[in-house]
Amino acid sequence: MSPKLQINNRAFIKYKFFNSLFFGIAIGSYVVQYEPLKIVDFPIMGIIFSLLAIPIAMLYTKIMTMNYFYKFSLFVEIIMVIWIIAFLISPYSYQIALLIYIARQITFLFGDFLGRAETIFIQKTEILSSIDVAKQLGAISGMIISVIFYKVLDHFYMISDNQTKVFYIHFLLVFIETIIIFLLIRSFNYVKTN
Repeated sequence: MSPKLQINNRAFIKYKFFNSLFFGIAIGSYVVQYEPLKIVDFPIMGIIFSLLAIPIAMLYTKIMTMNYFYKFSLFVEIIMVIWIIAFLISPYSYQIALLIYIARQITFLFGDFLGRAETIFIQKTEILSSIDVAKQLGAISGMIISVIFYKVLDHFYMISDNQTKVFYIHFLLVFIETIIIFLLIRSFNYVKTN
């Protein structure tokens, strides 16, 4: 008997909720983080990563496996941790803004593959429906949390500038990303097959 990787649907739905929660919390911060970038950086990097997406799509017949789905999902989350920590160490420099933009483009680069793999490997319509509902609830919850977080900093700590607010919210993002990685690891289990 050889072990086979399978998705734990319950853990995966929680993972998708927290993944979208992260996005909802972080969404407003990107505008502030990207301020040091030059306007020309965006289309140049966009072209590069769009070109890189083509060979990944052409490799679907080889990489569309549960094993790669898990590895690429984990890779994307580790990239997220790296840019959050880099931002906390040295915020608002051109290099860190570029790193964050590149990291986000890498996550988008694998996004099509991960979305297609999710649909293929889960297959059950009711589970896919639960995932999409969890994602929307996560994003909405994240945006609500970010509004409350920024209002608390404004009214109770008298922090009004966006850069300081965005810096502090990244401590929350590190915590959320840790939960995301934990849930992602729990979402994939090895089971014995004949």
